[in-house]
Amino acid sequence: MTAPTTEQPVDQAAEDTVEQPAAEQAVEKKVTPPDPAYLAAVLRQRLAMKARLDAAEKLFEEVNVRAEYLLDQQHKASKTTKADVTLGADLGGGEDDTKFGTVTRVPGQAEAEVTDRDAFAAWVRDTYPEHWTFRIIPARTEIVVDATFAAAVLAAVDAAGVPEYADPDSGIVQEVPGVRIIPKRRRYWRWLFTRTSKRQPLDGRALVAAAVEAGQLDLDRAVEAPAPLELDPAGAEK
Repeated sequence: MTAPTTEQPVDQAAEDTVEQPAAEQAVEKKVTPPDPAYLAAVLRQRLAMKARLDAAEKLFEEVNVRAEYLLDQQHKASKTTKADVTLGADLGGGEDDTKFGTVTRVPGQAEAEVTDRDAFAAWVRDTYPEHWTFRIIPARTEIVVDATFAAAVLAAVDAAGVPEYADPDSGIVQEVPGVRIIPKRRRYWRWLFTRTSKRQPLDGRALVAAAVEAGQLDLDRAVEAPAPLELDPAGAEK
């Protein structure tokens, strides 16, 4: 009688997928170093461009301060809120009125807020008692000003631009204590490049690039002012 065998059948597919010894694995392909002359040229260009970028950023800060100062002066003098930006003098000495951008004044925002609730509530109590009340909460008394009336007062202050309220019945203007107009956003100037059109196939950026290449625009130095500018950041328009 033959004894039963415990030998398992060989799985040929599994045997074929067994990882081969490291020595038999494919050798990693050797990396070819870049061309020395090309590498040097790219590194040179990259660092030189960074130097020009740093200089351009520094000059841009100076020119931007001048531009906003002049725009603010123009707005104060004539209430101008928008201007076209053109290429200016061409190589022949004439004036090139090609527009490549616009600059628009975006006004700041300010809102009236109750900054001293006690003073404001006392004014409402003494002047408009019908809009003032109180409620007793365990261990304390809470003063309550009618929310609709408070909103109307703040809206009137916003419209007047000063903390004053004109009584709708008597017309008497009263100073509102405890309320101030709080700036929320400083005014700023929004700069935009022109887009392509049927009349002008180049957008604003492309027009600038062409003008620089032609020597029509000098972006390496600030434009000399005809008279000294009093650039006082503290006096800048809000």
